[in-house]
Amino acid sequence: MYLVPDLLEEIFLGLPLRSVVKFRTVSKQWRSILESLRFAERRRMMNAQTKTKIMAAGDRSRTQTCFKEDEEVEIVYLQCDVASRPSLSCDGLVCIPVPGWVNVFNPSTEELLRFSSGRDPPIPRYANNYVDCVFDVFPGYWRMGFGRDNVSGSYKIVRMGFNHHWEIHRCEILDVNIGRWQKLSPPPYEIGYRRKSTCVNGSIYWVEVLPDQKLLALDLHAQEWRDVGLPLEALGKSFQVANLENRLALAATYIENDHWNVKIWSVEAPEETWSMIYSIRLFPLDHPYDDPSSPLWYWTRPVAVSKKGNLFVQRQLQEVVQMLPRDG
Repeated sequence: MYLVPDLLEEIFLGLPLRSVVKFRTVSKQWRSILESLRFAERRRMMNAQTKTKIMAAGDRSRTQTCFKEDEEVEIVYLQCDVASRPSLSCDGLVCIPVPGWVNVFNPSTEELLRFSSGRDPPIPRYANNYVDCVFDVFPGYWRMGFGRDNVSGSYKIVRMGFNHHWEIHRCEILDVNIGRWQKLSPPPYEIGYRRKSTCVNGSIYWVEVLPDQKLLALDLHAQEWRDVGLPLEALGKSFQVANLENRLALAATYIENDHWNVKIWSVEAPEETWSMIYSIRLFPLDHPYDDPSSPLWYWTRPVAVSKKGNLFVQRQLQEVVQMLPRDG
């Protein structure tokens, strides 16, 4: 029985991701529909919710939240076996690497895809167990990235491994629709393993702070690396990179007048100029939020902005999501 392509597309839109991947092999017509950018965009828009949702790992009863309820924002608590592990997210999908496997989880449909990642490299000598318990460190100290190719619509996973001599020994990329790791040209320099990456408009961004502060990007479709210039005011400060309202954002924390402060810059495209969108005084150095065992550094990562203009951020150690008023 022949079905017109538009009717097939409507049927496919109701299928789970696992079936979409499987049905690509049925025929050339089905593959053409399922791999089209139009289908990927329609499927992504169907999964989008009018109410902003922030995903958090852990038990709701044991997770502390430091904001008043906002009717436009909902906290969704993931309680699967691997939810508390370091993870990456893009368009509501969560990528959770574990020893030997990489999981891609869709909380909306409860679908879970697993991809073998092989044997992880041994823990490097420069590992610092105390510091690493604070940061998101992936198994085998892989440098990881997860994002969406804006041209093909496919979600892709990137991983890099460095040896004891700071030389890269593996650099690979996996298309979730294909499920097979392929070699990727290595980055021009080592990427730090203690900071998360983020995906914005088809590129994944990583922060490197030693020996120089750098922001490195990988175009997921062209598979090309490029350096991104940083705002001058962020240099010399501890910063995190994030996707904030589909724009690349940079959050720098610093001490000024005996207080922790955070400034957040945003840019529409890498070739454009950074603009500061928030400047917020957090709390004094002797505030209970500060960790007395590590008083020299602190970080926050922007998560979302509500329609009321409230900024939600994640801060270190307690993995708490806060709401802060717009300050600038």
